[in-house]
Parts: sequence; C-alpha cells; structure tokens
Amino acid sequence: RRLLEDSNRLESQIDKTLELARIEGGGPLAEQSVPLRGWLDRTLSSIAAAHGARVGLRVHLDDSLPPILADAAAVQMILRNLLENSVRHAGLEQVRVRLTARTHDGKVLLEYHDNGAGTTVPGRELGRLFDRGVASGGSGVGLYLVRTLMQRMGGRADFHSAPGEGFRAELCFTASAEEPTA
Repeated sequence: RRLLEDSNRLESQIDKTLELARIEGGGPLAEQSVPLRGWLDRTLSSIAAAHGARVGLRVHLDDSLPPILADAAAVQMILRNLLENSVRHAGLEQVRVRLTARTHDGKVLLEYHDNGAGTTVPGRELGRLFDRGVASGGSGVGLYLVRTLMQRMGGRADFHSAPGEGFRAELCFTASAEEPTA
C-alpha cells in the first residue's frame, strides 16, 4: 500500500512539473465544450481511487448546468491537485469533499469544499500559500498550477480556509454555448 501511494505521489509530481513547464512555456490549451454531468463523476472516481478509503466524495450539480468551455485535461489536473492537497493537509483519516456546481451570471461556478482542519495563517498571508514555490508540506506548485490553469482558460480560482472550516476553492468557468464534444 505504501509503495502504491508513493508511486502515485511521484506520478502526480511529474505530471505537475510537465504541466507547469508546458503552460509557462506558452503551450496551448485544447479548449472544448465539456459537460460536467457524467464527466465529473468519471474523473473524480479515477482520481479518488488512488487514495482508497481516505476520500469520501459528494457531488451536486444543478439540473440546468450548461457545459463549460475548458481543457478537459487541465480541469482533471485541477481537481487532482485540489484532492491531493486535501488529503495531505486535512489532518484526517478520511477527507470528505463536497463539490457543487451552479450557474451564476452566465458563468459556471464549481465549489470544492473539504472537511479539513483549515489553516490558522492570517488572511493577508494566506494568499502566499498559493504562490509558486511556497511549500507547506508539498511541492509548492499544486495550488499555483490550479490558479494558473484557470486563468489560462479565462476563468478564476479563489481559495479560502479558516480554522475549523476546512479548505474551499471556488472555480469560475465560462459556460459553453456549444454542444459538448464526445
């Protein structure tokens, strides 16, 4: 089990490094219409499987949710980084994650919220945790990569954490007017 966890962690770090090099080198994103319903369940199941019983997921999507305009591989990397961050920093045997998605002002908001301990870092300094190279027990690129990928797709990522309230990420995507691609 330990070998499998270490192998997954190493694979994830290599993926992050390659993705970071690609986006900082100006590499293109393959934006398309991505339907969150169905796609999100499959993607999260495969990501969570690497952590076994340590992760409990609950997903709620509004019935009228349009697809998002995004790079599916980038969104998968974002979700993987958020989940790995929760497992590493929540301080719990089992991390429960709630994902909700809804439309707001023509955008699709995906809210990620874990049940971790949260952070005692003061608000002004909290933003530094999400800058490249500022590590807190990890590589220091995970949340930086989340924010950068969201910006490259024309969206935004906001992070919040407080003692006893866990970690929350709000991801804002452009809603796609196109039919989803297969």
